[in-house]
Amino acid sequence: MTRHDWLVGQGRWRWGDLLRLVAAVTVPLAWTLHGGPAAAAMFLVLGGAMALRFVDADTPTDLVAQVVLLASGWWAAAGTYDQVRGLDLVAHAGCGAVIALLLLHLPTRRPRPALGAVMSTTLAVLLLGVIWELGEWAGHLWVDPAIHVTYADSLTDLVADGVGGLVAALVATRVSRPASERSAAGSAGTPRRS
Repeated sequence: MTRHDWLVGQGRWRWGDLLRLVAAVTVPLAWTLHGGPAAAAMFLVLGGAMALRFVDADTPTDLVAQVVLLASGWWAAAGTYDQVRGLDLVAHAGCGAVIALLLLHLPTRRPRPALGAVMSTTLAVLLLGVIWELGEWAGHLWVDPAIHVTYADSLTDLVADGVGGLVAALVATRVSRPASERSAAGSAGTPRRS
């Protein structure tokens, strides 16, 4: 895809743009209903929604990823994580998967082997998870002590991020491999009969 093709594609309306509009409206709505930290979380959701458009994700990936981001953001804004045990880990795994898909959609100058793509994507998801946890810690200290931060919570969040990123990277690299490459790998592994 050339740069011109990408620009033309960005100028077209997509189904996912409806959810991007919802994400944009939720920022001031979250501020009104739940305050500044909730609005900040929804602003990050909006950023993720826009990143999905920027990387030109296919429609199903775009829609599912935006639903995951919107749900995770609203659960944070409404305090649902404190009410539903384990929902935080589900959200971290889901968001880790979304970040992995975003990273895998970024254009690269040279092809990477599937294992390298999976490993580098998973490590990048974990690094972003660490940055997120540091942000939660800073928010707890300087913005709102109600932001939940404990050692065990941070570690389990990072594990969930990594698992979500790893699973998404494995599935995405497996699905995106060209059919000729898959059939060549399959025929190489099966002995020929004469």
